[in-house]
Amino acid sequence: MTNILLWLPILLPMLAGVLLIVRPGLRPGRTSCCLSLLTAVATAAAFLHGGVQRIDITGEFWLILTADRLGFFFAAVICGAFLCAMVYATEYFRGDGRRRLFFAFCLLTQGAMIGLCLSGNLLTFYLFYELMSLASFPMVLYDGTEEARAAAMKYFGFSVFGAALVLMGMMLSGPLAAARFGDLAKELSVRSIWAFLLIAVGFSCKAGMMPLSNWLPTAHPVAPAPASALLSGVITKAGVLGIVRAAYFVFNPALVSGTFAQTVLLWLSVATVFTGSMLAYKEKGLKKRLAYSSVSQLSYVIFGLALMTPEGLSAALLQVLFHACAKVGLFLCAGAYIHYAEATTVDQLLGVGRRMPKVTAAFTVFALSLIGLPPFGGFVSKWQLCTAAFAQGSVPAQMGVIVLMISALLTAGYLLPIVSRGWFPGHGFTCEVCDGGKAMTLPLLALCAVIVLLGLLPGLLPAAL
Repeated sequence: MTNILLWLPILLPMLAGVLLIVRPGLRPGRTSCCLSLLTAVATAAAFLHGGVQRIDITGEFWLILTADRLGFFFAAVICGAFLCAMVYATEYFRGDGRRRLFFAFCLLTQGAMIGLCLSGNLLTFYLFYELMSLASFPMVLYDGTEEARAAAMKYFGFSVFGAALVLMGMMLSGPLAAARFGDLAKELSVRSIWAFLLIAVGFSCKAGMMPLSNWLPTAHPVAPAPASALLSGVITKAGVLGIVRAAYFVFNPALVSGTFAQTVLLWLSVATVFTGSMLAYKEKGLKKRLAYSSVSQLSYVIFGLALMTPEGLSAALLQVLFHACAKVGLFLCAGAYIHYAEATTVDQLLGVGRRMPKVTAAFTVFALSLIGLPPFGGFVSKWQLCTAAFAQGSVPAQMGVIVLMISALLTAGYLLPIVSRGWFPGHGFTCEVCDGGKAMTLPLLALCAVIVLLGLLPGLLPAAL
């Protein structure tokens, strides 16, 4: 029974995705939403029941499926984001004859990501990681234009390169790649430290850390809004989960702390936080601005992980949750603006608050959370990141706090003008109200509720983290 429960949340969405591809007659929107919800239920059952599934490959390598609290946390974020994006997509893709392919590859990607959460060692994680990259590639390619093909190939190329770095690190790590998560290394050689650095940098490619972040601002503007939301909100978190597993469940943070690998990760993450914010501040395209914002905000997470302390890990996981909610919401809002207001640049959003008040109210909540203002969730995660960095005390950590403050100001600089111009266009501005249907607004309301509720009551979270 345990084995079935561990495989069910992986196979259920993936088989449904294949069925949508081979059976065009199915209603893709409703079917996908129901299957995504069933996957969430199956995922909860798998983690509540627990257990371990081991498949021997050779005498030294084996695949392991297991359930733990960290995996459950990421799986909950993934299931919530996919469900919101699919409900939204039923209206966004209405009348589009190709929409079943989007929903099909969404389900395939969700199944692969649940596999990441249930992976019990690096080898298993790597296999599902590659499968997720293959399944998500068509979502970038969806429009089929020359620009979309070029962006999809860049996304795929960066994914392959990052995965190759991970594979090199796994080969250097030897038996640690097959060791079950939680069996921490007792000592690290120079070779093992290089192995960890290669794995961490390889996974950071998906998480958008420099110098492997260039695919993000290229892929997001051409992908459909629900795909952009998933790419930024949760698919990037696969790289984050990979770094967490490597640092805290394989190589041992106590041993990695103080090594050159930690120093490299800290400085790269700090540089990415600042650079991403600066590029977002100067960008005029709405989705591209949000993409550069993701580059910056995701490196907040890597910065917290690179502190190699329990406080840094906890703060990074909070940032994972609140960034996922805010960035999924912002890209869904951007899609609504493009769909109903035909606004693709920041300058075209003048008065959008009067035309689309519900969507713009949600955009305002997401923006304030991303900036890090109380009482929204983003304030909680960023406060804890700064506290953890001060406690850690190294020079890169202290510099990181300064950069985080500068980045917060830059984030306000590139998001608040959108909000102010949207709500206050000036005298004489008139327009018709057109907010979209319930399928577009309900996911935004749900994401706002999470940000506000957990921002006001952060004490609900520590037991889960």
